[in-house]
Amino acid sequence: MNQKSFLQSFDALAFGVFRAAGVADAAFYTAPGGMPVPCTALLDEGVQDFTDDDPATVVARYDRVTLQLGEVAPRAGGLVRIEATDRRLKLVQKLRSDASTEQWEVANA
Repeated sequence: MNQKSFLQSFDALAFGVFRAAGVADAAFYTAPGGMPVPCTALLDEGVQDFTDDDPATVVARYDRVTLQLGEVAPRAGGLVRIEATDRRLKLVQKLRSDASTEQWEVANA
């Protein structure tokens, strides 16, 4: 098993546990011009980023969502709909990624 396969298997198990514990949400991802695909989303609201290098930090809160690449192929402008609340989020800017997940800044759609 290569690193990508390992990370995707591990994250699939972790996301399943998070979902069972109520930390992750059942969702649907729709790529621009595409059809909705079921997925699991980790939604973090009111995120604040601070670094030790900032001499005068200005707080700018944002919401972000983490998606599994084994479930979807996220793109800017894509929409995530949280199933339980029907909240709709537009993918604005990719924040980070690895071989298994991508984390996006989102805005209400």
